[in-house]
Amino acid sequence: MDRHDDREDRPRGLNHSEEPPPHRREQDLDEEAREDEDDYWDDGEDDIWEPDDWVIWDSIAEGSNEPIDDPDDQYGFPGEDDGDSLPGEAEVDDEEAPDPEDEEIRRLVLEAQREALAKEHIERSRPRKPSFGTKMMIWLISAAMVVSTFAFIFELYPIAAVDFLRTSSRLSEQEIVQTQKESIVSIVTSDGSGTGFLISENGTVLTNHHVVEGHDRVSVVTSDDRRFPADVTETYPGSDLAVLETGQSSLPSLELADSMNLIEGDPVTFIGNPLSFRGVANEGTVIGPIRLDGLDRPVIMMKAPVYRGNSGSPVFNRDGRVIGIIFATLNHETEGTVGLFIPVDELYRLRDEAD
Repeated sequence: MDRHDDREDRPRGLNHSEEPPPHRREQDLDEEAREDEDDYWDDGEDDIWEPDDWVIWDSIAEGSNEPIDDPDDQYGFPGEDDGDSLPGEAEVDDEEAPDPEDEEIRRLVLEAQREALAKEHIERSRPRKPSFGTKMMIWLISAAMVVSTFAFIFELYPIAAVDFLRTSSRLSEQEIVQTQKESIVSIVTSDGSGTGFLISENGTVLTNHHVVEGHDRVSVVTSDDRRFPADVTETYPGSDLAVLETGQSSLPSLELADSMNLIEGDPVTFIGNPLSFRGVANEGTVIGPIRLDGLDRPVIMMKAPVYRGNSGSPVFNRDGRVIGIIFATLNHETEGTVGLFIPVDELYRLRDEAD
């Protein structure tokens, strides 16, 4: 500044080798103090900011990111081309370049992780083999189920009942038996089913009273799976007989014998629908008559495998004519389990009385 120009050549101090007079020392000290003050202002002249310098700070205060034109480039604000930091602020070094060796190790670690995850996925998806104990448990449970199944079958179908299937197969080879099977029908009601047989081409069916008891109309299923409705037209509870009419025509039918005319030991055959089978033929022998409570006339015992579902089955003599109708079984004191049938003579008697 101008105030400093006329003082540049003034001496800054006294020569200490000379002792100034006392009257000069006080004056010199005052002048030296003034010179020191001028030197202070001379040294700081470059640090005094002119009004244009405040533009820089105003820009910083306003948050402007635009570069500031500073020709002297003496302030070093962040955001300038030289990348200098603020005064007093630590300078941040650029991020070091990655080490190739570290990158390779990282790649190997990631690859090992992927292989481990893939192996774990394969192990989880692969079905595990059961252990020896599990296998033994499965075998024991399976064996128990098989034994239970066979026990149930043998309870439901005794071995003697299985034998009658072989007998039926043998008898069914006979032509007369094959013809007789065509006339055997199933009687179906809401309470169950039983056996019956056609005794006329017009669809008349003979069966037991207890098979259709409580029903005025039932269903009749023929051996070729045709189904007809049938009306219960005759019932004889005292003899356990019933007659049905289907109203059909040209149906195969069986011939009734004039009378039973059998004695003890005579062979007989019969066909029915026992144990949910259909058209099963079997054979037996006549034992003799027996009188039962609840029936008007004696019935005939025969030694033969009769089972549930055989009620209403026709009994044939050697000539293939119907001599009776099976209706029950009986545990006899001496004969054991026997089949019971109503002789055909009873049907004739009942019809005669009805007329």
